[in-house]
Amino acid sequence: MTTTKPSKQTALRTHTCGELNASNNGQTVTLTGWVDSKRNHGGVLFINLRDLYGVTQVVAGPDSPVFKTAEEAKSEYVLRVTGSVRPRPGANANKNMPTGEIEIEAADITVLNVSQPLPFDLGEHAGVLEETRLKYRFLDLRRPLMAHNLVLRSRLSQVVRNYLYSLDFNEIETPMLTRSTPEGARDFVVPSRNAPGEFYALPQSPQQFKQVLMMSGMDRYFQLARNFRDEELRSDRQPEHTQIDLEMSFVDEQDVARVVEGLMGEIFAHIGEQISGPFPEIEFTDVMLKYGSDKPDLRYALEIKDCSSLFKDSQFKVFSGALADGGAVRAIKGEKAAAFSRGDMDKLTELVKKHGAKGLVWLRFKDGKWESPTLKFMTEPELAGLKTLLDVNEGDAVFLAADKPVIAAPCLGALRNELIARLKPAPIKKWAFLWVRHFPLLEKDAESGHWTFAHNPFTAPLPEEAHKLDTDPGNIRSCQYDLVLNGVELGSGSVRNHTRAIQEKIFALMGYDKEQVQRRFGMIVNAMDFGAPPHGGIGMGYDRLIGIICGTESIRDVIAFPKTTSGACLMSDAPSAIDEGQLKELHLKITE
Repeated sequence: MTTTKPSKQTALRTHTCGELNASNNGQTVTLTGWVDSKRNHGGVLFINLRDLYGVTQVVAGPDSPVFKTAEEAKSEYVLRVTGSVRPRPGANANKNMPTGEIEIEAADITVLNVSQPLPFDLGEHAGVLEETRLKYRFLDLRRPLMAHNLVLRSRLSQVVRNYLYSLDFNEIETPMLTRSTPEGARDFVVPSRNAPGEFYALPQSPQQFKQVLMMSGMDRYFQLARNFRDEELRSDRQPEHTQIDLEMSFVDEQDVARVVEGLMGEIFAHIGEQISGPFPEIEFTDVMLKYGSDKPDLRYALEIKDCSSLFKDSQFKVFSGALADGGAVRAIKGEKAAAFSRGDMDKLTELVKKHGAKGLVWLRFKDGKWESPTLKFMTEPELAGLKTLLDVNEGDAVFLAADKPVIAAPCLGALRNELIARLKPAPIKKWAFLWVRHFPLLEKDAESGHWTFAHNPFTAPLPEEAHKLDTDPGNIRSCQYDLVLNGVELGSGSVRNHTRAIQEKIFALMGYDKEQVQRRFGMIVNAMDFGAPPHGGIGMGYDRLIGIICGTESIRDVIAFPKTTSGACLMSDAPSAIDEGQLKELHLKITE
């Protein structure tokens, strides 16, 4: 049986508001849409009729039988317009819009629905508070920019699926109701009516299930997965978000990277951008040294330099004290930052203090000489070495932090981001991808004193360092990798443990006994007993990716119905109280 692909023509319209052009002149058409704007020029009414696909100009003259209906139509009225397509007169043509060469001379206008006065202007630059936009999200999504974001999101999800299908990945759904397991954030829990006092948890990620799928022989899995995390919210976090989740059997890190790089190439090709692999990659220890962050924005060339050897004999107690205590002296240059005022320098000092630094040493190079409140503590050879190491030129400033590396790195990383924001250097490239590899496997938990996972409890140690689990667990590098784009952590993944012996050894270091391991992770460790293959994967934030592509400051602008920073949906008034009957059914009682 052959079928004809349905068009956007329906019983109520022949065309959309974005598809007519000069080739349609003389045709009688029917459009449906919303009144975007209305103008009266010398008694002639011009209505811009808008739908998801575009805007078409409708004209009603004073002698037209539809003039009164057109005159009464107000903003956001829903209209059905029938009329003939004609060229716009000469200078009135608008070459900047797809339908700008034509207009519809209305012969019939039907009002399909009316609208109350709008709570805010739907113009793109109306300056509306976000709370108002979220309360009336159904209006906010009519704005072309928001509509564009959601349509692009939809189109790119198709690109993702088609690419992964072409590589024989299988799209498999994993449960939304599961059990609570430690994965780095608080769980959202759901009471069970049939099991009083017991709860499901919404998944923070499909981590264990996708690994079990590999152990089930599915070889290649993917899912546009919904994840739920009860954590502090900000512009790039939501309590529920979507990630491109994939897992592969019999792979190493580079196998996963090749798939992901190809996927990014396909996605960006769809928006007219060329992305090619392999992406740059850098060890975690090196990225922290050079950029003070595990997600540096490599569109900019600013690098942190270690200056410890320059100041090994320093008489400046700030430097000598830090070095004697096993610390380091590190510096970053701000091009043309010598123009910063003393007040600016004080603000930068406060910034690094918020990240744990005791203070910030700064120097300006102006008129061929150094200026600084601490200049008297530095020798000429030290200053000359600093100038050479950082390639200091006229008008530059240098900022130094002296502390333990674990403190100096993030302090100067935060300062690097602030310098980029203030100085606005020209970017080296538009899209800066980076693989950050081999994070520490474990780190000490400050409260319990036990080791805890740095990223994921199922991440494998580097094979050549696995022996340190018995002798030096704090210095084991892992098969963990993050994908960074323009300073945003886009994805995180690893090659996983696939043997029970290694996995239980890691759990033991984290303070879990065998009974706790079985109770919390029984599903996955039991599967490891029955021929689990080597496997690895990654989860990439889909909302973040679309937000970066659309150039939005908040992922709320690429999610249809997002929550506020307090976790509320202002449109539906969620979360909300439930009645006593529901509480009783669920065996719950609200206490103060």
